[in-house]
Amino acid sequence: MNTFISLLLSLILLHIIVDFYLQPNEWVKDKNTNKWKSHKLLYHSLLHALVACIPIMFITLNFWSILCTFLLVGISHWLIDLLKINLNNQLRYFFVDQFLHILILVIIAFHSLPMNGKITELLSLAISGKYLAIALGYVVIFKPASIIIGLILKKYTPTDTEDNRGLISGGEMIGYLERILILTFMIIGQYSVVGFILAAKSIFRFGELNNTKNHNLTEYVLLGSLLSVTITSIIGLLVKL
Repeated sequence: MNTFISLLLSLILLHIIVDFYLQPNEWVKDKNTNKWKSHKLLYHSLLHALVACIPIMFITLNFWSILCTFLLVGISHWLIDLLKINLNNQLRYFFVDQFLHILILVIIAFHSLPMNGKITELLSLAISGKYLAIALGYVVIFKPASIIIGLILKKYTPTDTEDNRGLISGGEMIGYLERILILTFMIIGQYSVVGFILAAKSIFRFGELNNTKNHNLTEYVLLGSLLSVTITSIIGLLVKL
C-alpha cells in the first residue's frame, strides 16, 4: 500500500480516536451549552490539531508544513463542530460533519506528500497499511457505530421503565461484543461463524422479548441487532478490500 494511503489512514485513525474516545461527555455538554464560547470546543480542536501533526512529521520536518497542518486542522475542526452544534442532532448532520473532517484530512495528505520533492518511505516501512485498515475497522465499530445506530433508532426508542431498563442498557455492551466477533471472523474469512453468532444471539434474546408486552421494545431490539450486524459486515468487507 502506497504512502498516501498509509498517511491518510493514519490521519483518519487518529481523528476517530480523538473525536470519539478522547472527548469526555462533559466536553460535549459544554460545547452544546456554550457553543462558540465553549473552552472545551477550543481544547478539543487544539487536541485534533496536535495529533494530526504526528503522522505529518514522518513525511516532513519542515516547520511551515507542520504549522499549516496544525492551523488547518484546528481551525476547520472548530468551525465544522460549531456548525454541527447549531444544527439539529440528526443522522445526516453526523455524516456531513465527519465527511467534512475527513475531506480536510484528504487535502492535508495530498498536500504533505510532495513537500520535499522525493517522498520518503519511512511511514510505509514503520506502519503497514494493512494493519492500519484493520485498526481503523475496530475503532469504527465501537462508539462511531453506536452513535449511528442510536441516531437511526432514535424514533423507535421505548419508554425507559423498570421492566426494560436492563434490557436496553445491556444491549450496548452486547452490541460491542457482537461487533468485535463479527469483524474478527470476517477479517479471517470465517463468514459462517457470523451467521452462528447472529443465530445464538437471537435464541437468547427471544426469551427476553417473549417476557415483555412492549412491542416497541421488540422492534427496537431486533432493529438494533440487524443494524449492528449490517454495519459491522460492511466495515468488515471494506477492511478485507
